[in-house]
Amino acid sequence: MTTEILSEAWAQAWSEALNGSESYRTAAAGWEGAVAVAVRGEPARGIEARAVLLDLWHGACRAARVAGPGDLETARFILTADAATWVELLRGGLDPVPAVMSGRLELTKGSVMSLLPHVAAAKELVAVGRSLPATLPPGWPAP
Repeated sequence: MTTEILSEAWAQAWSEALNGSESYRTAAAGWEGAVAVAVRGEPARGIEARAVLLDLWHGACRAARVAGPGDLETARFILTADAATWVELLRGGLDPVPAVMSGRLELTKGSVMSLLPHVAAAKELVAVGRSLPATLPPGWPAP
């Protein structure tokens, strides 16, 4: 089933896929805390701001949902980018680590130093997200 990126159904599918991934479980064994992934709104292009929260704990995703304001306050990390960057990242044309280091994928909450020990987990998190069949929300640029 294909779902829209950063929707409730997509968040649930990502959670299920993470929990079914042995490579993610191994890479994220030391990860504790929620991460939110967010797209910046671009009203001129019809792109709404949206975010998904993943509650990650020692290689498991305990919960996933469209993030509300309270979720963004409690997330350990928030990664934010424009829609074009998310499309490139989720279609495999952009690696998450260089994207963070270059600022294309902005760490709007949390520090790079506290994220560095979890590079392998972050890569697996994105790899699992890439595996999900998904459609683009209205206004998002086609790959």
